[in-house]
Amino acid sequence: MRRNGRRGPAVAMALAALALAAACHPAKAAPVLAPGAHGPAVRDLQARLAQLGLFRRNPTGRYAAETATAVRTFQHQAGLPTTGTYTTADRTALTSRTRKPHHSALFPDRSDN
Repeated sequence: MRRNGRRGPAVAMALAALALAAACHPAKAAPVLAPGAHGPAVRDLQARLAQLGLFRRNPTGRYAAETATAVRTFQHQAGLPTTGTYTTADRTALTSRTRKPHHSALFPDRSDN
């Protein structure tokens, strides 16, 4: 940036090139979770899918066949590509349709709830 606060022509050209590149190559939905994943994020996904009646087990925290099937069903219902892999687009759609799971929903089989 120049001292007078204005951008030079090189900066303007760089910004125009970035805008053009973004328009020509839109970002793809990045994978967030896939079969084989495990941990708290998977447990949260399963609890949210359960809120919609798509995951009928207690959350396990393991992304196995039943989770992938529930994700595919959700993706189909939401008009998203049905891959069974949970992407950023899926996360946006799911969080807008569900609420943050309470501890008791994430760990329903624990007696210390």
